[in-house]
Amino acid sequence: MLELKQVTLSFGRTKILDAIDFRLEPGARVGVLGSSGAGKSTLLKLAAGLLKPNSGHCLNSYRHPLLVFQEPRLLPWRSIQDNIEIPLRASGVPKNEARLRATHWLERVDLPDAGKAWPGELSGGMAQRAALARAFALQPDLLLLDEPFSALDPALRAALSRLCTECVKDTGAALLCISHHPHELVEMVDRCVLIEGGQLQSFDFENSTNGRSREAAAHILHQTLLRHETPGPDQTKRTVA
Repeated sequence: MLELKQVTLSFGRTKILDAIDFRLEPGARVGVLGSSGAGKSTLLKLAAGLLKPNSGHCLNSYRHPLLVFQEPRLLPWRSIQDNIEIPLRASGVPKNEARLRATHWLERVDLPDAGKAWPGELSGGMAQRAALARAFALQPDLLLLDEPFSALDPALRAALSRLCTECVKDTGAALLCISHHPHELVEMVDRCVLIEGGQLQSFDFENSTNGRSREAAAHILHQTLLRHETPGPDQTKRTVA
């Protein structure tokens, strides 16, 4: 489990997170929204252990957290199969098992014939699918997504969001996902947190099985986000992610 207790984090004189409390239980799926510079990526980096708070406690019992960025970050000089197998081998997975895992996850993300291809031969959507295969092959117990589909067109973004959600459910991993698209995010997660002014506001719809309820939640989130992204005459936007 990930638990932040009264966590404050600042960059210089800019306070990004202000005495926040946050929990992410095993298998939970939580979305993160906020205006530009609100601290969304900061929260993910805290969860990944890449940042330490100025005060408060960050307790993380997840043993295999994995952060997936906006760009696929595939090695252009290695095949797609190698891109998946190399981190597995580096983490101590035997060669035969690494190959089996790579093959399995390429099939799972609908890229069964892409193993011998080079990254430059793939479309943007295919490259993101390959990046997802690489991530799930490492068997994370906590998956941290930093807007991994933001550069794609809406239809492809929605398709990959659904695929990612299915894979998360299959593996039982916990999910913490940043997105600027509330209507897509509510289909991936059980609840959302909105970061603004260093504070977290929670929107819980875990027990809602009614599509209209999730649609209503997405509408509320969208309107709330719009209000926060439109600064008043005496407000200025921060520029820290």
